[in-house]
Amino acid sequence: MIRPKYETQADRTNEQRVSEILKSKGFTVMKLPISYQLDWAIIDDSTGKISSFGEVKTRTFNMDKYPTAMVNLHKVIKANDISACTGLPCYLIVLYLDALARIDFASEFEVRPGGRSDRNDPQDRDVCAYYPISGFRVVTRF
Repeated sequence: MIRPKYETQADRTNEQRVSEILKSKGFTVMKLPISYQLDWAIIDDSTGKISSFGEVKTRTFNMDKYPTAMVNLHKVIKANDISACTGLPCYLIVLYLDALARIDFASEFEVRPGGRSDRNDPQDRDVCAYYPISGFRVVTRF
């Protein structure tokens, strides 16, 4: 059975917002095909070269609400595979209500069960990586 795609217009709007913030910092994003399992290649406008890759997540709370940020372990594995192949970093980029922040997927994390339970989809429960918020670099605050 094919898993439903949950991306919404709101998700695309939030990605556009993050894209505009990165543009103001000198970076352009290129949407990646779904086969990459990450959202973007990030291009340094000063060189025209890909400088990193990114996966964008949006949260409906402030950055300091929880001590960690959770992401499915398969995203971490894919990001680290891409980094190993290209020599470029892959970032988890999180848009919080009060900040845009990033952490390198290669940073230390804890492995625990996790996921969401609000969609009644058993595949939403997964093995997850929990990155400490203290390891995130704030790109900008709102």
